[in-house]
Amino acid sequence: MTTVSGQLIDIPSRTIYPANVHFENGIIQKIEKVEKARDQYILPGFVDAHVHVESSMLVPSEFGRLAVVHGTIGTISDPHEIGNVLGVKGVEYMIENGKQINFKFHFGAPSCVPATTFETAGAEITVEDVEYLLKKPEINYLAEMK
Repeated sequence: MTTVSGQLIDIPSRTIYPANVHFENGIIQKIEKVEKARDQYILPGFVDAHVHVESSMLVPSEFGRLAVVHGTIGTISDPHEIGNVLGVKGVEYMIENGKQINFKFHFGAPSCVPATTFETAGAEITVEDVEYLLKKPEINYLAEMK
């Protein structure tokens, strides 16, 4: 079990108090109030509930490095845009690049690439491709539906 000591910012109770936070396998097991703790803050992070990381013109690892300094620790990411350009290989690139940093990317399988029959995209993601992607442990959901 890993323990982090610091000043815990308890959002629901609107208090800050010295605490030890105990983790096991990346999951908080226990928070204990203590008399004295390290002079650092422990606070919850934000999760961006819908983002197209590639629309930022950054790869996931760089996006995460910039987002985390503003309190964002994870995203629900729809890689639709890179799917439009590179297909499944683009989605797989996003997944692998996102693994380079300690930031939580929750990627979905793009459901409509290209978005319309009027669009000229560089790639297509078929039903078979979506089925393939949904079998990957890094793909957590079916992204935007038409």
